[in-house]
Amino acid sequence: MNRALLKQDAKDAMRAATPHPALTTLAYLAISIAFSMVICAVSIIFGITGALLGSETVGVFSAFISMILAVVLTLLAATIQFGYYVYCLKVFKHEETGVGELFGYFSLFLKIFGLSLWIALFVWLWSLLCFIPGIIAGLRYSQAFFILAENPEKGIRECVNESKLLMSGRLWEFFVLQLSFIPWLILTAITCGIAGLYVTPYTTVTFAGYYLSLKPPTDSQPGYNSYEGNEQGGYRQ
Repeated sequence: MNRALLKQDAKDAMRAATPHPALTTLAYLAISIAFSMVICAVSIIFGITGALLGSETVGVFSAFISMILAVVLTLLAATIQFGYYVYCLKVFKHEETGVGELFGYFSLFLKIFGLSLWIALFVWLWSLLCFIPGIIAGLRYSQAFFILAENPEKGIRECVNESKLLMSGRLWEFFVLQLSFIPWLILTAITCGIAGLYVTPYTTVTFAGYYLSLKPPTDSQPGYNSYEGNEQGGYRQ
């Protein structure tokens, strides 16, 4: 796979996007951080309340309410994250999109949560054997959210199975693509997360382009180049 060409197409798509993906990413990261802070704050507040009142019943009730709020906020955060995947997919395809994309998929929140839970569960189960099978499982399921983004009518299992089919014989290729972003992740850490405003959309848009390159072209969707020895990437007219 021509990783350099794929990444260049992602950069070109980001430059062409309006507003720039860094602004949408700023909103996405701010919302994600806010949800995390609220979940932590709720847990702490209810935990302190139960301890101060000294009642076992109150403590159990506080823990239950805290758990419910945490689950609700986690569902919302997962839906926002899914919206970000859709946004990056549209950026690579040079389609019109924006910050509003983050908030357009609450009708799918149960399916999104179910898919997240399915993937997390099976990756965890494979990881019990050894961390390598867990990594392999994560790679096999890596395209499921992009599949759901393009086909919201598909079921959870259908998205997972299609992801496994697309990734057949491609696991090492995608793993190396992920590893190629390690210097960018180090830069993000060095800059205390500031570089993440560019690195986050850069990696996700690139992964969206990789997903599109795996899809066979159809009459309704011309498809994208596979980046295997091609001199030109991007949309294949």
